[in-house]
Amino acid sequence: MQKTHKQSSGAHARINFFIACTLFVMGIFLFKLFTIQVLQHEKYAAMAQSQYWSLQQIPAKRGQILTKDGFALASNSIAFLLFAQPKLINDSAQTANDLAAILMKKDQADGDFAALEKELHEKLLLDLSWVALVHGVTEEERKEIEQKNIAGLGFDEEPIRYYPEKTLAAHVLGFVGKDDDGNERGYFGIEGGYDGDLRGRPGRILEERDAAGAPILVGGYRRVNSIDGRDIELTIDRPVQYIIEKYLKAGVLSYGAVSGSVIVMNPVTGDVLAMANYPTYDPGKYTEVSADTKEASSAVIEKRNLSISETYEPGSVMKALTIASAVDAGKVTPATTFTDAGPVVYSDYTIDNWDGKHYGMQNIVQLLQKSNNIGAAWVGHLLGANTLSKYFKNFGLGAVTNVGLEGEDTGTIRNYEDWTDIDLATISFGQGISATPLQMLNAVNVIANGGFLMQPRIVARVHDNGDVIDIPEKELRRVLSKETADTMVDLLTKAVEGGESKFFNIRNYRIAGKTGTAQIPVEGKYDPTKTNATFVGFLAASKKFSMIVRLDRPSASPYASETAVPLWMQITKELAGYYGIPPDIAVSN
Repeated sequence: MQKTHKQSSGAHARINFFIACTLFVMGIFLFKLFTIQVLQHEKYAAMAQSQYWSLQQIPAKRGQILTKDGFALASNSIAFLLFAQPKLINDSAQTANDLAAILMKKDQADGDFAALEKELHEKLLLDLSWVALVHGVTEEERKEIEQKNIAGLGFDEEPIRYYPEKTLAAHVLGFVGKDDDGNERGYFGIEGGYDGDLRGRPGRILEERDAAGAPILVGGYRRVNSIDGRDIELTIDRPVQYIIEKYLKAGVLSYGAVSGSVIVMNPVTGDVLAMANYPTYDPGKYTEVSADTKEASSAVIEKRNLSISETYEPGSVMKALTIASAVDAGKVTPATTFTDAGPVVYSDYTIDNWDGKHYGMQNIVQLLQKSNNIGAAWVGHLLGANTLSKYFKNFGLGAVTNVGLEGEDTGTIRNYEDWTDIDLATISFGQGISATPLQMLNAVNVIANGGFLMQPRIVARVHDNGDVIDIPEKELRRVLSKETADTMVDLLTKAVEGGESKFFNIRNYRIAGKTGTAQIPVEGKYDPTKTNATFVGFLAASKKFSMIVRLDRPSASPYASETAVPLWMQITKELAGYYGIPPDIAVSN
């Protein structure tokens, strides 16, 4: 009796184990079924669909990028896609050999011929009605292949990105490369910022296949044609772009700068007429690096537009905005005086003038002429951190301009509540705050145009296969009163006539502007031998254009008055002639 009980217990254990294993296996099966049918339904549905349809993509033609006069800065040269209809090929091996012999590049090794021939042969053996063989076939290669009269081969035009002017406006344009999936994509500049408009929509050919993967002769066949990309028309004035690039390159090399930027705008409309950086590159050969200035090679490799993507402490250019804010707020007039008796201490830090000199009783005109740090700090404290911060933000600092170029930086204005007394003092003359060259020029444009912050505009219109979409000029807000703006034009004109810039002045033209020599912080300290040299200004009587010149670490002289200013004057003299701007009054040379 005892033995029977033990046998029964063993049988029950085996049955329970079997049931448990069965339930475990069923659980795995049900979980897998749930995963396939619910969680990964789209994936497996697509895999099933792909077994019955073949897909071939038809590339779209990328839109052109045009100057304001309709000249193409970025276009498409015509190459060809060589395709085959494998079912019509009589001798796939011989065809592959013939094609490889024609398409083989002269600088390729012999071993590459066999690889190319093998690749072509494998494609020709595919059980498809249509297959792409080779992209980027030249006109000469196309003609040579056609002379072979091989049945089952054909060509489709295939656009290749082409930059007719090589390096002209390279940083405005950006370039076209490949994304992670191997598809063409625009990077930086207009190519990146307007990639969605430029790229168009590729077409496709869908062909139904049977379970074995062979084309069904009476099966489905669908062709969806590609839609070409939109053309982008810029505000860029091509002759002006030529002029600034010519002088900028000469200036960077002459003054031994690491790099340089020049921007020309219409201060009334906000249009960007020209924008350049040096060193530069050819967007059609974006993997190559210029060796002119080795220290700047990293910037060339990155293809960054320094005019919008690199922020810097602008230095004394900021004094123009500080004084404008104080005049507008009713804190000072041109005749307001302060005493420059020596270095001033704020929060245990000492402020001194850039040249270490002191001038006693001074007015606001003299403050700008001598670029007086002590005076600027005094004016900043008259305004207070809250008010000065509000004005600077109204000038557009601390935020992207939304010019439409990929890679724009915001610059930095810390929360005014965190400013100490020394922060307020230094920010007033352009240290402890950062901006891009475009932000600084657009801010000074507020003075030039009568008090308005304009939206910088570099795209004038978009051409969409016959339809034209205008991008209107846009006034963002009034920053200064008309009276304040007029006062500042007069003050900045006197600053040039009576300051260091007077030695390079252009005869018979009054110029309103401000220099900025900003020491570059290195390991927490300002290095007096490494500076950013800037001059920003406009012709006082015309205001047809405004311009900023910025040189990064010029070795010939650290001072803007000896580097950025003469470069600015050279360009302005030529632009005045180009625009036909007549002289206004005689000034000392």
